[in-house]
Amino acid sequence: MAVTIIPSGQVTKVQEFTSGTTNWVAPAGVTSVDILIVAGGGGAGGSGNGNSNASGSGGGGQVVQTTLEVIPSTTYSVVIGGGGAGGDATGSVGTNGTNTSFGALITCGGGGGGKSVGSTGNGLDGNAGTNARGGGNAGGGVVISTSTGAIVGGNGVGGSGGGGFRGTGNGIISGAGGGAGGTGQTGSNGVVAPGGIGGPGLYGFGAGGIAFSSLASTTINGFNGPANSGNGGGGASGSLATGGATGGNGGSGYVRLTWSQGA
Repeated sequence: MAVTIIPSGQVTKVQEFTSGTTNWVAPAGVTSVDILIVAGGGGAGGSGNGNSNASGSGGGGQVVQTTLEVIPSTTYSVVIGGGGAGGDATGSVGTNGTNTSFGALITCGGGGGGKSVGSTGNGLDGNAGTNARGGGNAGGGVVISTSTGAIVGGNGVGGSGGGGFRGTGNGIISGAGGGAGGTGQTGSNGVVAPGGIGGPGLYGFGAGGIAFSSLASTTINGFNGPANSGNGGGGASGSLATGGATGGNGGSGYVRLTWSQGA
């Protein structure tokens, strides 16, 4: 386990940012900070009314932990990304989470999950990124072919521009789990039951959402990602008997700064 040595006469300071846009001014004598920065997670897809299939879950927001050089007395802008909205009960794709930034460092929001109605249930790419990997890509929902009536799987689309790990493809009966942000793992396929599991995130943040099985006999709305987690929203499962279901919203982003300064 790594041990941080704090010089004599120095104290450790921690500051958290959980919403909106604000500024941080580097204290006198402080030339570096440790930062944990998390983007907003993607919302899950919705499951259309009268459709007993399950939607794909949202991808996790990008997670970065690093040390940054700062200039004493300089002001740095902090913007906390929002979680993407889940798709509605008519069957719509979830929206991407938005980016979180500290100064010039940007982490990228996770992709919105695939819907489970219509001719395509593909999830969305996570937001493109230049810092490490982008946001996690969402899982695909279950769809029914408009030409043959056969059940087909929507894909958790591949990465683009630094996109994070994908929710691996086919939601054959259950929705696929969303990919995690950063270097987290890929979400699993939804095969029969249960639904696909989202990729685990980093340091407890940025996990892909979990998808439900479509074998449930009642409507199940997706779970929302917790606030400031960057997690993707959970997939939904509609029911022929009780109607459509809404996808879970993605969790919002987060920034934590840690530094040492004179007592």
